Amino acid sequence: AKNKISKIGEGTFSEVLKTQSLKDGKFYACKTMKQTINSRELSNMKLLYCLNLVSRETGTVSLICELMEMNIYEFIQGRQTPLPDNTVKNYMYQLCKSLEHMHRYCGIFHRDVKPENILIKQNGLKLGDFGSCRSVYSKPPHTEYISTRWYRAPECLLTDGYYGLKMDMWSAGCVFFEIMSLSPLFPGTNELDQVAKIHDVLGTPDPSILQKLKQ
Repeated sequence: AKNKISKIGEGTFSEVLKTQSLKDGKFYACKTMKQTINSRELSNMKLLYCLNLVSRETGTVSLICELMEMNIYEFIQGRQTPLPDNTVKNYMYQLCKSLEHMHRYCGIFHRDVKPENILIKQNGLKLGDFGSCRSVYSKPPHTEYISTRWYRAPECLLTDGYYGLKMDMWSAGCVFFEIMSLSPLFPGTNELDQVAKIHDVLGTPDPSILQKLKQ
């Protein structure tokens, strides 16, 4: 059982509450999905019952997670002085290791790596919000909406769903720049402007590269 303390955040599909365990008194983050599950689906979710993640009364699904201090966006917002190099190196190492683990050992890619989804607690970093992830073995086109525009890879902008796990590395590079400079690298106002901002920094891709992209 948990005692609700305060709301930490809210997205399209879920809300996150700071909660306190009535058993050990420790604080946790409780992520509750807004969409309920019907009785037929509930019968197939015995594992979640065992983990106390599904409410039998309401049919809501909740995930109990470690309570982190803040996300990277909150950490650098309004900051006037650059972060120490060792801090940046430590955080980026952990971010890259998390992506390596996902891609190589879990067989999934995230699709929405951005400062708001990267959580920190003292010197520790964790990648969160796996609501957009896909299997590395799934075949394109991936037609669903993916990734926040500023961190979206060129292949996501220039093709109709022909992208893969490398998009996560592009997003990580954008995050790397933002942690170092305290400003986003490609803050496009729309998809066309996003492509233009990428070209302004990196130049127009060579025709041979563009020919590789699926129309």
